[in-house]
Amino acid sequence: MQSTARDTKRKIAVRKWGNGYGVLLPKLYVDTLGLKGADVQTTLKGTSIIVTKSRTLQKRVLTLKTMVRGMNKKNRHQLVDFGKPVGKEVW
Repeated sequence: MQSTARDTKRKIAVRKWGNGYGVLLPKLYVDTLGLKGADVQTTLKGTSIIVTKSRTLQKRVLTLKTMVRGMNKKNRHQLVDFGKPVGKEVW
């Protein structure tokens, strides 16, 4: 999609969003840069906020087998005793 100079500069409001603030990006920007569902990185530079698409990392499929394979003596915790059952738990 070809963007023009007119499309690259827009005034966008900062809105309260939960406990923080958000900026709603125009659909044209999201479509042009392929940002739908993407993670972005923000950088504060002077009086500007730079939003950059994060590099897409290949997501690993976590299975019990792969997680157990990653265990070793350094990252293994001790058994935790949560006490006796207090409700209708089945043990």
